[in-house]
Amino acid sequence: MEITINDVATYLDHVGLQFMATIGTDGKPKVRPMQYMVLEDGKLWFCTNSKKDVYAELQANPSLELCGSKLEKEEIKSAWIRLSAEAVFVDSRKIRELIVEKSDIVRSLYANDLDNPIFKTFYIKNIKGIMTNLGHVKGLEANPEFNNPITFEFD
Repeated sequence: MEITINDVATYLDHVGLQFMATIGTDGKPKVRPMQYMVLEDGKLWFCTNSKKDVYAELQANPSLELCGSKLEKEEIKSAWIRLSAEAVFVDSRKIRELIVEKSDIVRSLYANDLDNPIFKTFYIKNIKGIMTNLGHVKGLEANPEFNNPITFEFD
């Protein structure tokens, strides 16, 4: 099975909240909740605030990892996704508008101030990832129903 960028976006929307890892300005790994916002022009877009540590970290080193999962009723079949990528910051009013339209929390912060200079948007490139489920455990591949990791790459 091949995964498209649309499939990744749909799954990230389904999860709702992901966790992003960066290299902190102190050189140590940092993980925080992050939410994928919109798919536009074939790119996965996110946003942050230039006053946050994550902004400084991604400016210093744009490499990141993102991981997300939503526990399903049949837990062992719960899918999860992990990807590595690079952040590319772009000042785009169009993207800010799309994000504000989609996200209640961002709308509550910036709906009346779309041009606030601390409202930053970025997409990710050089994406390499895997989507699998909790039943896929190395060394326990005997159950083919759970042994279905799918890797993907996008520029």
